[in-house]
Amino acid sequence: MAFRADPPKPAQAAPRLIQRGELLASLDRATAAKVTLISAPAGSGKTSLLRAWADGAGQPYRLAVVQVRRDQQDSQQFWLAVLSAIRQAPGTTGEGEGEGEQLAATPDFNEAAISERVLSELAAHHDRTFLVIDDLHELTSAEALMQLTRLLEKLPQHVHAILATRRDLPLRLHKLRLAGELADIRAADLRFAERETRQFLEASGIALSEAGVARLHQRTEGW
Repeated sequence: MAFRADPPKPAQAAPRLIQRGELLASLDRATAAKVTLISAPAGSGKTSLLRAWADGAGQPYRLAVVQVRRDQQDSQQFWLAVLSAIRQAPGTTGEGEGEGEQLAATPDFNEAAISERVLSELAAHHDRTFLVIDDLHELTSAEALMQLTRLLEKLPQHVHAILATRRDLPLRLHKLRLAGELADIRAADLRFAERETRQFLEASGIALSEAGVARLHQRTEGW
C-alpha cells in the first residue's frame, strides 16, 4: 500500500526527521477546500509531506490512497485502483455498494459508468473522507483525466481530494477555483525555511555559524 515505510535495518540508527509543522499546517488549511493540488518537480518532498500528514495523530477521517502506476495508460486499471482504495480505506463500515465484490478488468468497460460508481461508493459513507492520488502525472489516459475532472466537481460534501503531481495536468478545474474549492501547494511552499535548514544541518552533524547557515540557505533557495 502507498505510504508504507520499509522496516528499519537493525544495524542502522533511526534517522532524525525534520518536523515541518508549518508545512503540515499549510496542508491542513488547504484540505479545507474540496480539492488540493500539490504540484512540484521530482524530489520536492510531495510524497513525504503526504506521509507525514497521513500519519498525524488522531486524524478523524477515512483515507483512501491511490498510487498511480508508472506510465499508466490503462484507464480501467486506474479506476479499479481507485475503487479498491475506497473500499480498503481505514474506517470502512461495509455500507458501500458492491462490498465483497471481486474487482477485475472487463471487456465491456464503461469509463463514465465506473466514475459514477466511484462517486456512489464515496457517497455511501458519511464519515469525512480523503481521496489521495499520488503520482497523478503518470496517468496518461485523456479519457481518465476527463472523467476524473467530472468526479472532482461532483464530490460529496464530506469528501475531499488531494492530488500530487510533478507537473500541471489538463484537468479543467476552473469551476472549483472560481468557487474557492481548489487549493494549491507548489514547489516554493515545499522549500525549507531557514530554521528548517539549520535543523537539517544539525541533524546531519554539520556545524555552521548563523551567518553560514543563512548564506547556504540563500544559495540553495531552501533545497
